[in-house]
Amino acid sequence: MNKFIKTDIEQGLILLKTAIHNALNDIENGIEAEIILGDYVPFSLVVDCAEKRGWKNDDYYDFDTNGWECDCWYHMVTPNNKSVEIWSCLWKGQETRIRLS
Repeated sequence: MNKFIKTDIEQGLILLKTAIHNALNDIENGIEAEIILGDYVPFSLVVDCAEKRGWKNDDYYDFDTNGWECDCWYHMVTPNNKSVEIWSCLWKGQETRIRLS
């Protein structure tokens, strides 16, 4: 891969992570109850950013899929004890979203 492609990907990820962290901040602080990040935001990146902010897996729930598509739901708890769901699709389907549960 040439250096320009590598740099474009690195810069794109920086901007995407910044947007995700801003969305997580708005959920944590009650500014938004739900944020739809869209079709092209990876579920794993949202969870990774949430974990870096101190969000933890909600042990009451298991990671869940609907059984016939790659749609998934993941429950987390913020550092200030808000219960949050992250919805997404591991392939194509529902948009990635974060919402208070």
